[in-house]
Amino acid sequence: MIRLVTFAAMCLFLPMPAFAELTRHRFEQDGIARQFFVYTPDRAGRHEPMPVVLMLHGGGGSARQMLRSPGRRMNDLAETEGFIAVYPDAVGRSWDFGEGKVSEGRRAPRVDDLAYFRRVIDHITASPRADGNRVYATGISRGGQASFFLACKLPDRIHAIAPVAMSLPAFLADDCRSIPATPIALIHGTDDPLVPYEGGQIRLFRKNRGEVLGAERTMALLSQRNGCRAQANTRRMGEVQRIEWNGCQASTVLYRVEGGGHTWPGEREVLPRRLVGKTNRDIDATAEIWRFFSRL
Repeated sequence: MIRLVTFAAMCLFLPMPAFAELTRHRFEQDGIARQFFVYTPDRAGRHEPMPVVLMLHGGGGSARQMLRSPGRRMNDLAETEGFIAVYPDAVGRSWDFGEGKVSEGRRAPRVDDLAYFRRVIDHITASPRADGNRVYATGISRGGQASFFLACKLPDRIHAIAPVAMSLPAFLADDCRSIPATPIALIHGTDDPLVPYEGGQIRLFRKNRGEVLGAERTMALLSQRNGCRAQANTRRMGEVQRIEWNGCQASTVLYRVEGGGHTWPGEREVLPRRLVGKTNRDIDATAEIWRFFSRL
């Protein structure tokens, strides 16, 4: 059974419209306490069921941190555009995919995050407010990996993804080759010091943290999977190139952020630039992600 707690906005330092609702949902999974947060806009219930956007925090982060940034901006968009924003929360601040270098070496208790995500989605889409045919996922860093994980492991539940600062993990490549065509918008900085744009080993504190394909190999694999047959179009947005493939069965877009680091474009800098690199200000990644989802 999932228990519901309604939060005052001030608990998370989040200003909200008078009738918007931020709720915490708690349940037990395999003897471990789990939770997630849901932002439901004021306009809920006034129109047709709303899309759902899963906001997935990175390694070392939490749902509460994601709520502050970029969640504050995403919740503003949820209010004006009419969608539900969901903030899952990992055990030990890191998602457990059941495979891959980080999951296999984690010190926190092993958990079945695939079952966790399935339960979260089931709970949200059981509400008449939510449209179960428009469930999208985005996240940064390991949250970006979680976006790929969901699309490739639960293709019947996730209808589009927008990973930030993370290309496709090598351990998911075979799964992702075999899924139905799935819309993707990948946002990746060319100077990311942790997750190399060209691919290879993720490096954190001088340790290898698993292999990624790199942004362009990721898009080559997924554009092929999405049946793209025409040449891509490129539009420049300051230091960002928005590359969109044509003739696809599902929308396929890469935001190549020239000089960008391991960051969320348009958001405040949370970690020192010497650790994560530059934050691009030419685009508002949150708005770009919602614009991508909203056109599907």
